[in-house]
Amino acid sequence: MKIIVDVEGCDYPEKMVGGCIDSAKAHPDYTIVIVGRKETVNKVYSGGLNNIEIVEVEDAVTNDDVPTRVIRQKPDSSLVRAFTILKENDDAIGIVSAGSTGAVLTCATLIIGRISKSLHRPVVTSLMPTKIDGKLVCIADAGSTMDALPEYMAQYAIMGSVYMRASFGIEKPRVGLLSVGTEEKKGDERTKAAHALIKELPVNFVGNVEAREALSGDYDVIVTDGFAGNVLTKAVEGTAKFVMTKLKEAIMGSASAKFGYLFMKKAFNSVRSAMDYHRYDGGAFLGVNKIVLKSHGSSNEMSVRVSVDRIVSMYENKVIDGIREGIASTVVKSAETNEEE
Repeated sequence: MKIIVDVEGCDYPEKMVGGCIDSAKAHPDYTIVIVGRKETVNKVYSGGLNNIEIVEVEDAVTNDDVPTRVIRQKPDSSLVRAFTILKENDDAIGIVSAGSTGAVLTCATLIIGRISKSLHRPVVTSLMPTKIDGKLVCIADAGSTMDALPEYMAQYAIMGSVYMRASFGIEKPRVGLLSVGTEEKKGDERTKAAHALIKELPVNFVGNVEAREALSGDYDVIVTDGFAGNVLTKAVEGTAKFVMTKLKEAIMGSASAKFGYLFMKKAFNSVRSAMDYHRYDGGAFLGVNKIVLKSHGSSNEMSVRVSVDRIVSMYENKVIDGIREGIASTVVKSAETNEEE
């Protein structure tokens, strides 16, 4: 089986290549296909691994490109070539890219295609750590559809539940709906309509959740629209950076603090590790026919390794089949008309 990695269009292409090498060593039964410029790959990889393939390109998609035009305007870019390889090869199971989010989602939807006509919108997810050691929470949507309708969000609950159950072994993932209060009637009209739809679905819906409780460990999936989900994810990342910066300043601020740090070094390193978003990188784009992971623009070797590990897990646990079955077996009606979409 092949896993495709687009190494261009991000902040550190060479680190992406390094992550591919680490992943190939960790998964000898899978072939890692690196799609990128020759000079990028050659800076890091000089051969020697039988389960690495190189596909050379001369172009890349940037954040300045219009996402909906990249397929037509840049067919030989690393991103479009990578998705084309994924679609045309039955033994290609998934892709990792740290490039333009909009372009990745466009290619996934138009080249790979949705799993079902019954699916309103695919959803990009984000995994974040919680206060319970080793436990993650899935944010769906983390930025794919800014103005998601309630029926879209209801299907996010289904896909997020399947993802967390199959990938992390959670028997009944607890699904929360992001709102401004825990009461059922709190939130804007869209959130209240989504609440009414989700509570009728065969998911373990536990009601509304406020943003301050997102990392409590009491939820496995948090459903929201792409705007609020993206703001939540980036706010958490920014807060983590702020906390670590202030801790470092406090430690370096006095001799006594530096001395105390010697006794607390292990604890501080544990906190730093838990707050490192690279350890949870690789947002799964759920609802398309193959596994698509959108990695952070500043991805490093660890990010790629984590993403490849997740693709292997999702493939072996048949996440795509589970989502397809979940969407096919559940009718989500329009919140406004109460008629099937």
